This record gives sequence, C-alpha cells and structure tokens, in this order.
Amino acid sequence: MVDRFCINILPKIHHNVKSLILDSVSMGHILLAADYPNLIELKLFNFNGKIVSRCFTDESSYRRILQRQITDLIIVFERDFNDISVKDYTTDVYGYILKFFENLKHLSIIGSYIQYYPPLVLRNLPLTTFFSSTLNKLCIRVRSFEDCLALLDNRLKKLTTLIVYIIKMEYDSSNVYNI
Repeated sequence: MVDRFCINILPKIHHNVKSLILDSVSMGHILLAADYPNLIELKLFNFNGKIVSRCFTDESSYRRILQRQITDLIIVFERDFNDISVKDYTTDVYGYILKFFENLKHLSIIGSYIQYYPPLVLRNLPLTTFFSSTLNKLCIRVRSFEDCLALLDNRLKKLTTLIVYIIKMEYDSSNVYNI
C-alpha cells in the first residue's frame, strides 16, 4: 500500500504537499518518493531517540527537505522511551532537534499517554543545550517548575506561546533565572 502511494500518487501531487503526517516506520520511504518544495509541517508518530540519529543528521538522504523547509514539527511518542536517560534526551534529542531544523517555528512534543515520553530537563545544563532564535511556539512536558522557568530565560529568543505540562511543581528559590 505504501509503495503504491509512493509510486502512483506522490509524484503527481508532491508540489502541492504542505504537510505530512507520518509513522516513523514509513517516513523515509515517503520522504524519498518525491521532492516536496512546499512542505513546511511534519507530524511524526511512534517517535523515539533512534529516529534522530538515523534521520535528522547531515548524512540523511532527506536532510535537504527537513533541515531548511520544516517550520512546524509535531512529535508523538507512542511507546515507552526507556532507551536513554531523561537528561540525555534533553541534550541528544530535544536540543539536537532545535539545532538541526534551522527554520523551526513550532515544536510540539506529545505522547499518546503523558508518561510515555520523556520530559525536558534543563536543571544544571548550559543555556546552549536547548536554544533557538526562530522558535515562537513550544508545547512540551518538563520535569519541574524550574525547567519551565529556564525556558523563559531568553534561550528561546522569539517564543510567544508556551504550552507546558509540569510534572513536579516544586521550586528551588536559590536558582536565579533571567526572565
């Protein structure tokens, strides 16, 4: 079915495609089926950290489509994320996504169940870990209220909309944030 879609349909409509909603398994096949000059939005289901190292790299076959064109990225975790630690997810996955997608304006990281995807953890990490000069909307889950405050400390220069789910509402007043 996917082969037929890629061979018979996508080559005829590829120039009109502005948004794709893909399962991570079929993502590569569909992205390589045609050029998508107007593609700006990508929604990925069944996301995990391995997809970043396989697809969001300079060596990736579809880097040219993803890196400069995508302005809206929605990542949906469907399964448990226990393959790497939460802090490593912040640096190696979430932070890397902001660096890789050069024109990203909207990033949503969600899951079919709230506990099935890793929260963003910024405590004791440098400002450059999760940084963007283009992102204006972020929807994400954070571990603590401090992580939420850290998002507002000018690391996201153009952020106008923040939708956040905070796991723990505790706050350590000894930390100072440049809000």
